[in-house]
Amino acid sequence: MKNKLYIFLGIAFFALIINLNSWGLTESSEARYATIAKEMFLNNDYINPTLLGIKHLHKPPATYYITALGYEIFGINEFGARFFMQIALLFQIFLVFKITLLLYKNEKIALLASLVYFSFPITIIAVRTLTTDAYLTTFILASIYFWLQYKETFKPYLLYLFYFFLGLIFETKGPVGFIVPLTFIIAYKLIYKEKIATNIHQFLGLLLFLLVSASWYLAVINKNEHLLEYFINNQLIERVSQNKFKRGKPFWYYLLIMPLIGLPWLFYLIFYIKKNIKIIFTQKNIEYILLITFSILFVTLSISTSKLILYVLPLYSLLAILIAKYLSESTSDVIRNISTFYILLILLISISVITISFLTTKVVINSKFAFIITFCFGTIYFTIYKYVKSTYLKPGYFGVVFIIFITFLFNHILKQNELKINSVKPIAEFIKENSNQEDYEVIVYNYLLPSLSYYLNKDILTINHGKYTTQRETQFEINNNWKKTLINYFDVEDRARLLTIKNKKPIFLIKSKKSNLPDTLLILQQKLKNKKIFGKFEVYY
Repeated sequence: MKNKLYIFLGIAFFALIINLNSWGLTESSEARYATIAKEMFLNNDYINPTLLGIKHLHKPPATYYITALGYEIFGINEFGARFFMQIALLFQIFLVFKITLLLYKNEKIALLASLVYFSFPITIIAVRTLTTDAYLTTFILASIYFWLQYKETFKPYLLYLFYFFLGLIFETKGPVGFIVPLTFIIAYKLIYKEKIATNIHQFLGLLLFLLVSASWYLAVINKNEHLLEYFINNQLIERVSQNKFKRGKPFWYYLLIMPLIGLPWLFYLIFYIKKNIKIIFTQKNIEYILLITFSILFVTLSISTSKLILYVLPLYSLLAILIAKYLSESTSDVIRNISTFYILLILLISISVITISFLTTKVVINSKFAFIITFCFGTIYFTIYKYVKSTYLKPGYFGVVFIIFITFLFNHILKQNELKINSVKPIAEFIKENSNQEDYEVIVYNYLLPSLSYYLNKDILTINHGKYTTQRETQFEINNNWKKTLINYFDVEDRARLLTIKNKKPIFLIKSKKSNLPDTLLILQQKLKNKKIFGKFEVYY
């Protein structure tokens, strides 16, 4: 089975890196992370992350460090920004295999769990654009694996690795990242009535955790007065309890979203749990631990005010293990039904893609590409259906082929529709071609576009006229250099600066239709004779 796992990982790696740099950075999350990492890399300052020249201390720096390493190896480009997320997903697949193997002592179930995990659409969503979630999930799974492995062998180095990865979780997302491994461990110990062991290695492991988790925090707090209070109040309490970053969603948000990004597995799992709920709760076995852990985490994330799709990514590893166990006990009819579902699903998507490629729609798809990809993956599906033995691994193979098909299709659509996916790379290329002088200035009205600076390789000037993303936190700046990249329109002195800028005839960018320009900026807009529309943006030059 391990040979099959390594072949699977090789295929997954190939599928993940093909055309990884074919579309531009997307606003806002990916552009923000990529630009912060770029500024960190170029400025050689790994203590104070900056975004458009202003300190951005919202999150710990692990994601920035890994991205900066990608820039060091592959250059400052989309491939460098995204490469290590693909590696993170491969590690997640491997860790799901190893965790399942420790729990069930069955390589076939472990392989199926890794296949199912990769086939969840959310795992691909998490690594197509740069965010913290892929790295966070990798560190969470690593901590759980090394804890379970330590329980199995009691080798001290495994305990140290457990604490080390707990430290990396803290350096990736702060204390909120702990809820997944700690919930699993507490549930495990309570259900099996295990006592908490105390020995010298636990003590030394705890010290290692403190060293790893606190290193950046101590360094950055030492350089920025009142930062600790900011972390606790603004980035922890308000993020969880208030709609601080406009990410508020209703309580039922994940109840609706999770099944959609867990097709088709979750629906079959629900039937299995409903059928076996009494046995699971009576025997209190591994499935019981996984369900309790999942339920606690699901409720906790649902209660939290701040919600994004990728926040639930770690929960899908638990679901993949449960689904693999379910399939290992399923009848041939269930196996056949899931396989048939995937065949029908890829047929439906293929017909839709080919139809859209011939229609004049907002989404651009090349018809030749649509036919080629449909024929290739249709052939692969037919081969699996016809010649692969009908075991409970077969639906996992269908799931993997399906998600690779979706990945290739997704890459193509992203490349053909950059403006529609909120990438400003075409705008940056246009500005470079139409700038008449080297020291041209680019002004963006009431919208934060870090990737514009990323692609232009120069500072841009953002006008804050009330939009929350342009209201930058400048309290940690030690001089006024940040004013070169930010104007507060509500400030009289800052507004006066616009009067001097407008005489230089800069390149002026506004969001179409939604920008009711004040008089000062209307004068600037009228002085610029040329206009080009890019989706929801207008460029005046």
